[in-house]
Amino acid sequence: MKTNLVFSPRYKTPLSDFGFDKPFALDRGEMVLKRLSEDIGAPVPYLEPQPITDEQIRLVHTPEYLETLKNPKTWIDLFEFRDSEYFPERALRPLPTIIEDFKLKSGGTLRACEISLETGLAANLGGGYHHAFPDQGRGYCPINDIAIAIRHLQRIGKIKKAMIVDLDFHQGDGTAITFQNDDSVFTFSVHSEEGWPEIKQRSDLDIPIKEIEKEKYLEKTEAGLKLSLSKFAPDMVVYVGGSDPYEKDVLPGTSYFRLPLSVMKARDELVIDTFADRGISFASVFAGGYGPDVWEVHYLATRKLLERSGLSFGKTYSCC
Repeated sequence: MKTNLVFSPRYKTPLSDFGFDKPFALDRGEMVLKRLSEDIGAPVPYLEPQPITDEQIRLVHTPEYLETLKNPKTWIDLFEFRDSEYFPERALRPLPTIIEDFKLKSGGTLRACEISLETGLAANLGGGYHHAFPDQGRGYCPINDIAIAIRHLQRIGKIKKAMIVDLDFHQGDGTAITFQNDDSVFTFSVHSEEGWPEIKQRSDLDIPIKEIEKEKYLEKTEAGLKLSLSKFAPDMVVYVGGSDPYEKDVLPGTSYFRLPLSVMKARDELVIDTFADRGISFASVFAGGYGPDVWEVHYLATRKLLERSGLSFGKTYSCC
């Protein structure tokens, strides 16, 4: 059975393997697949990606920065671990080898983009490291899988122009700075004005939303999509569909939005329909989302994508 979903059981990165005693983001992809399998009464097929190569990473990131990823301190700072949370004597794997997990998940983003060019719609059930700058990792993002995928596809001539639609709670600052002054990539970000990062970068179109105007979230997002497409005609779009604006996200810094599931569902349906209706190749990634319930957002988005791909679920789903 053909599939346009990309995933690997190895997406799960147990931090205890590296000597850390700290809970981190749960593997939302596994939860999404489980619920989809319950919906259709059979396992949902997916393609397992290959890790991206060092050569592909260097399309975006500087050699000097990549060298620092061999130093455990770089990773401790990147994940904001405290000394009391790190026990290297308990580690089963050297800390710098965690980059291999990110290479695999980033390979999933590239594979989803490739599939989207063949089938129209695809999803990586993970990825979305949009905070990584060319010369530094930030916000739990060591390498920018979105930028790497786009640069690779441009290099081999698969695409000329790409658009990034970033609706994570946090601004897509890494992709914004990576593609500044690049007319071949259009960056569009709807994000919290009050939320991290304190210093925002300049996307081609930024729509910062204050807490007092969050009721206009869908209205502003729709207007931004229309404006973006009036300015730019992409060969492919990468959708950064973070679930951290959801009211059940547990990260304290996302408290400015707390949007209900009905709004998150409408958001993702709006984005998927906008590009599917226009026949523009569309690949999605998960990006931010923290806590035991945020998988619900990704489940509904993935289900919508599969429905637009022609998969029938036999019954509608009412979430709210």
